[in-house]
Amino acid sequence: MTAEQLRQAAILLFGDRGWMSRLAEALDVDRSTVSRWFAGLPIPGPVAAAIWSWLLLHKITGQTPEHLNVQARRRPEP
Repeated sequence: MTAEQLRQAAILLFGDRGWMSRLAEALDVDRSTVSRWFAGLPIPGPVAAAIWSWLLLHKITGQTPEHLNVQARRRPEP
């Protein structure tokens, strides 16, 4: 997945405004990690798989990850 594909998918799935923060939350990563992907850091395979899956679910159901109850699940603090 390219950074441009990720950007287009995130806008479709999370809307024009705030999509980067909502994408980070749904993936349970820091927003700065998402920013680094757009600065050239490779997009991990599991992230790409999640995005492609969300796009397929969106195509089939018309639902977004937020409506599919996809939410970040923070690990408990040690």
